[in-house]
Amino acid sequence: MLLAPLVALACNQAAPPGSSGASDQGADDGDDDGESGNTLPDLTDDAGSGGDGDGDPGSDTADTSRNTDTDATDTGDPNLGPYADTLYPLADGAHWTYLIKNLNGQIVGMDIVDTTELDWDGEQAWMLTDQPNAKGEWTQSVLVRDGSVSTRVHKKILTDGGIASIVDYDPGFARVDDTWDTLNFSEELLYERTETDGQGNNPKVEARGHIFTVQAVHEMVTVPAGTFDCVKIERVRSVGTNAGEITISWYAFGVGKVREETPAESRVEELAKVSLPGGVDLP
Repeated sequence: MLLAPLVALACNQAAPPGSSGASDQGADDGDDDGESGNTLPDLTDDAGSGGDGDGDPGSDTADTSRNTDTDATDTGDPNLGPYADTLYPLADGAHWTYLIKNLNGQIVGMDIVDTTELDWDGEQAWMLTDQPNAKGEWTQSVLVRDGSVSTRVHKKILTDGGIASIVDYDPGFARVDDTWDTLNFSEELLYERTETDGQGNNPKVEARGHIFTVQAVHEMVTVPAGTFDCVKIERVRSVGTNAGEITISWYAFGVGKVREETPAESRVEELAKVSLPGGVDLP
């Protein structure tokens, strides 16, 4: 269930990639992984999900009241459209804006993420592009859906001078699985991460893994874009560099990531604006 927005925040569109008016904190599809050159300290590998993209946790959908009708419900819930049953909506033209804060609640930047549908190795995929950070770097990430899970399979880090580095994930680095809405559900997902330079040379290969645990369901979270009924997921890196690092994320069906905390990096992301074709348009 999604409650009507409580706070409206005007967010100006940041300048396009490569321009001087960019946002302070590019965050790579809203989920930085310590690879995009943020001015904040590096986060866990792609802060916003991890794993190998083929976990198959089986559970019934906890929220049976999600609104799929054209009109809002009597509770004021906006229309979730075709995204009512997914925690990570992917659509051509989707848009998210996040405020970046420290753990004291001070705003230190903004990240704007836009989505474009494309073909990736013969399958439907989506490219998520964020805005340049203070170092002039931004990212393009390719995500696919494998059943109920959304996974990142490829990423480029770019500058005005071209491609700085390329990262591939095999079989994929999970964002979130739509079936992760059962309290205390936990699963470890593994993948292989390969990073090269901008020309695809000098590969560095590393085994990676994360343990995902559902800490809460139907947790109401208020952010600048509104108040949302969320699933709270803890991700702990179990394999690879910086093992033990923790990221906590809140996802809402039909909306996507609403809030994310990376305590070791004193970083918090809060949703300020979301626009999904045929779905929510908040605030």
